[in-house]
Amino acid sequence: MLNLVGDIEKKAILREGWDYQQLWNGCILASIAHAMMVAHYPEISNEHSWDGFNYSVQDNQGTRGTITFCQNSVVAAFRNDNIETINQPAIELFQGSPKKIIEIASTETLLYLYESIGGRDTPVITTGFWGERNQNQIYSSHPINTMIDNGGAILKRQVMEFSSAINAWQEYYEMNDEQVLLLKGIYKRKIANPSKKMYLTMNEINMIGTVNEEGLEESNISFGELGIFRTSL
Repeated sequence: MLNLVGDIEKKAILREGWDYQQLWNGCILASIAHAMMVAHYPEISNEHSWDGFNYSVQDNQGTRGTITFCQNSVVAAFRNDNIETINQPAIELFQGSPKKIIEIASTETLLYLYESIGGRDTPVITTGFWGERNQNQIYSSHPINTMIDNGGAILKRQVMEFSSAINAWQEYYEMNDEQVLLLKGIYKRKIANPSKKMYLTMNEINMIGTVNEEGLEESNISFGELGIFRTSL
C-alpha cells in the first residue's frame, strides 16, 4: 500500500530534465512526434493530447497523467493503476505547495484524472509534482524514485536530453531518416515561436509518409492541438 502520511514535506527533484522549461520542451517534442506518427498508427491516438495548456499522456498499460503549464507554474498528477492506492483526497499530494499550485491542481490538472468510486466521481492519483518557471526546480511529496514508480516514469522520454529524446522517439515509432528530419524541423520552429500558429507545407505533410485517411485525420487533430495546421502551399 502507498505510504502517504499527512505531514510529508515537499522534496526537491534533483535530476536533470526535471524543471519547467526542459519538461515543456520535452512534452512539445513528444507531441510533435505523436502528431506525425499517429498518421501511421491511428490506434494510439489517445497517447498524447493537449487541451489548452494541459498536456495529457498515457501508455495504454495502466499509467496516465496530466501536466498543466499555467501562469509560469507547472503542476502534474499521475495515476499508475498497477499499484495499490489508498482512500485519500488527491489534493493532499500537493501539500506544502503554494496556494497558486493548489488552485491550479484543483481547477485544471486533477480534472483529467477522475474516476467513479462508490458512485461518486473524484480525482484519483498516485503521485504528482509542481514547480515555478523562474525557479528551475520541481518539487513532489514523494522522493524521486517513488514518484517515478508511482507514475512519473511515463515521462521518461520527455525528460531526456534533446538528442537522446530524438533517438528514443525514432526507436519507439520506427521513424525513418526523413521523418526524423521533419520532427527536428517542426520542433525548432515551434520552440522559436510557441504561441504563434504554424502551417505545414504539402511537402512536409508528404514527408510524414502515408496516405491513410484515418491516420492523417488523427494527425491533423493532434497537430491542431499544438496550433499547427496544414496548408496547400
